Amino acid sequence: MPYPTDTYRATQVTSTNPVGQVVLLYEGAIRFALRHLAALERGEAEAAHDASLRAQAIVSGLQETLDLSAGPIAGQLDGLYDFVLRRLAEGNIAKTPRPTEDALQVLRGLLGTWQEIARTPAAAGAPRPATAPATALAAPAGGSYSFAGGALR
Repeated sequence: MPYPTDTYRATQVTSTNPVGQVVLLYEGAIRFALRHLAALERGEAEAAHDASLRAQAIVSGLQETLDLSAGPIAGQLDGLYDFVLRRLAEGNIAKTPRPTEDALQVLRGLLGTWQEIARTPAAAGAPRPATAPATALAAPAGGSYSFAGGALR
């Protein structure tokens, strides 16, 4: 049985410009990452797992649509997506919140940038963006994003 919000979300996605669709995807990834954390807190391993997989699927979809030939920022964004996917998977496997919180920090930063872009008049008729602006790639207060394989600067 479909959820009552399914029709609303489908309409929202199909009636939104491409930049707005990217914003909706980030919002969805964040929503499922937060559901993962909430389920972990309640001790609901299966719900946490399902929510993490949904967040990972959205980020994977964003990564798959990158046009890496568009320039260096696309490559940097690809690296951020790798980081986010790795941290989401680590949080899901370890059943601890910290990796998912790290992923959320990056996703929230990227969401803010895309929301800013969506508010510009040019975004209304813009083709699907291939990259994010450089401001989306700013590191958190600690100075860099770190992961098991090294650091992403």
